Amino acid sequence: MRIIVAGAGRIGYSVASELSKERHDITVIERSAEVCAEVSDTLDVFTVNGNAAACDILEEADAGSADLLIAVTEADETNLMICLTAKKLGVSHTIARVRNNEYYKQISIFKNEFGLSMTINPEEATAGEISRILRFPSALKVEPFARGSAESIEIRVSASSPLDGLKTADFHRIFSERVLICAVSRQKDVFIPRGDFVLQAGDRLNIVGGYKEIVSFLKKVTGGISSVKTVIVLGGGTISRYLLSQLYGSGIAIKVIEKNEDVCARISSAYPRAGLVLADGRKSNILTEEGLESADAFVALTGDDDDNVITSMYAMSMGVKKVVTKITEGHIIRMLESSNLDSVVQPSAIATQHVVQYVRSMQNAYDISIDALYYTFDGKVEILEFKISGSPRYLNTPLKNLHISHDALIASIIHEGKCIIPSGDDVISSGDSVIVATVRSGIVRPEDVLEA
Repeated sequence: MRIIVAGAGRIGYSVASELSKERHDITVIERSAEVCAEVSDTLDVFTVNGNAAACDILEEADAGSADLLIAVTEADETNLMICLTAKKLGVSHTIARVRNNEYYKQISIFKNEFGLSMTINPEEATAGEISRILRFPSALKVEPFARGSAESIEIRVSASSPLDGLKTADFHRIFSERVLICAVSRQKDVFIPRGDFVLQAGDRLNIVGGYKEIVSFLKKVTGGISSVKTVIVLGGGTISRYLLSQLYGSGIAIKVIEKNEDVCARISSAYPRAGLVLADGRKSNILTEEGLESADAFVALTGDDDDNVITSMYAMSMGVKKVVTKITEGHIIRMLESSNLDSVVQPSAIATQHVVQYVRSMQNAYDISIDALYYTFDGKVEILEFKISGSPRYLNTPLKNLHISHDALIASIIHEGKCIIPSGDDVISSGDSVIVATVRSGIVRPEDVLEA
């Protein structure tokens, strides 16, 4: 596909990088000549230096022949203008980044007026991920599938866990819960485990199952807290405000520590019942005074990765059982792989997976849709949800009679709202949702991993 990415900031670069890996023809438009040169040197893409909202720049990028335009500059208004101009030039599909909360409330109007195919709000999506983690505090990462019929979680195996030393073939002999270990991350390697795989302390596991089964399983294998009642949030930026909105009225008491007086005033006006402290929360004495040691969770959301990492490590050292850290730079996440940080969120990665999901759905057959796509283990593993309709050749065939690629597995089948951890006798029916875990990039349809 021919795809234009307008804006080469963190999100634009991430989107262009991922889509170019999937062999799409990518053109990046960027105002900064220096950034353009960096993109050209590091990615296999074509670059155009200029303002993507200008018609002549879009024409230089040959927008009229593009299948999709993705506008992810820093300014919402510019993104909307770029998409509107691109539609006039003949681009069929457009995606805009919209961050402003007031704009986001009117998103349905914008879609009609600007002809948008989709909008992305990395800050709102990041807050959503943090909210899910706080509701599932024993997990490092939580992603819903099939409207909540299934959950994908990530946990770390501790030395005292009954999972340490367990062969996966013995898993269901030891545990009655119908959950499935889909992938294992061990140091720098990832595995789709087969029956002879032996789990070890330090492994990170991706597990899929129904909500009640996951909750029951977590009670047996983790020593973490079962619920969060009090949270300290460091930083009062956009993500923090979205998080307050999502958790308001949930019964979770949130205290936000923010050093900027104007930011505090905006939060106080919008959320008068939220706990708010005007102070520099990077200082240990401030965190202690505000009750860090007795908090159930700590969330670091400042605009500085170093501050977030350092304060998170301090919170962990003080015994806080659930710590969530926002890190914007991917190379910092990779450098900290062995640091045992608890839960890490990266807004650009979250936004990118939503865009990639949409692009793969555009490529797909009309009777199969990709309803969800999530990256885990630093993007080395993909978890996809396919909605099955029509009459694909594997329909109603027992899984034991299908050849499933060695680099993938069928994690679950959602049949009539019920999450099924499949055995060899289970079948896929029309109307089911199928969750696939794979270490292979670019999966577009179930046929890519299933062979009759």
